[in-house]
This record gives sequence, C-alpha cells and structure tokens, in this order.
Amino acid sequence: MTTARGDVLVVGLGSPHGDDQVGWAVVERLRPLLPPFATARAVGGGLDLLACLEGQDAAIVVDAAAPSGRPGRVHVLDWPCPDLVALRPLSTHGPGLVEALRLAEVLGRLPRRVRIYAVEVVSVRPGADLGPIATGGVDAVTMAILADLARGGPGAA
Repeated sequence: MTTARGDVLVVGLGSPHGDDQVGWAVVERLRPLLPPFATARAVGGGLDLLACLEGQDAAIVVDAAAPSGRPGRVHVLDWPCPDLVALRPLSTHGPGLVEALRLAEVLGRLPRRVRIYAVEVVSVRPGADLGPIATGGVDAVTMAILADLARGGPGAA
C-alpha cells in the first residue's frame, strides 16, 4: 500500500561475521515496530541490496563501518555522500554498499531518497557474536530509524 509519505524499505546489510551482523540485528528489532508504509529486509551483500532497491521510493540502509576513532559511533548520511567512501563501510559480503549504490544509480534503480546508518564496529571475526559495542550501535540505530520513520522517512519534511 502506498501512502502519501511513500513506501520506505529498510535494508540491513551484513554477514554472520561478528559485528558485521549489525544491519541484520537492526532489521530484526525493527520488524515488529514498523509503520504500515515501511518494510524491512536483511541482505547478505551489495548485489542483494541492488536487487531489492528497484522500484522503491525511499530506502534506509544499515551497515557496519570500520572504526575511524570511536567504535559504536553511528553515522547518518544521505546518498550521494562523499563522506561514505571515507567512512569505509565494511564488506565481508562481496560488493559493498558504495558499489551497490553507484551501480543502482547507473542502472536507474536507485530510490529517490536513500539514507545510510553506518555503525563503527570492532571485529568482523568469522563465527563471532555481535559484540557489546556494536549492540549499543544497534540500539541507537533502531531508535533513530523509528524516529526517522515517524517523520515520514528519509528526506521527508
């Protein structure tokens, strides 16, 4: 159902490798709390992200980022954003966030509005659980996305 606000897709990008699960954890927490105009999906890589962006009005993407001074810090960026490249989103899952968004632009699949929540993480060790610092980032991002959606999603007035 399309609303006056437009549909919003929340995508958690990640893998089962330690703190790289941050996007998946946010999606899991958000699912029961989402307003009717929003849906959430967990994907494993940039190509999966690219596939689910087509036809979307707006998207919110959650991903892990390499630490740049303060693990657990949450960055909120609107695409296109040169700061995202400097932030170094992590990719243990093939083509990453930046590559997927650039390709979506070229292919005409990019939603009109894209907001990125990137959490600086500590470890992406295979088989490791989500660490306590990343879990704090999950809590912060979940609350921020719910507030964002209450205003109508990324870029809404």
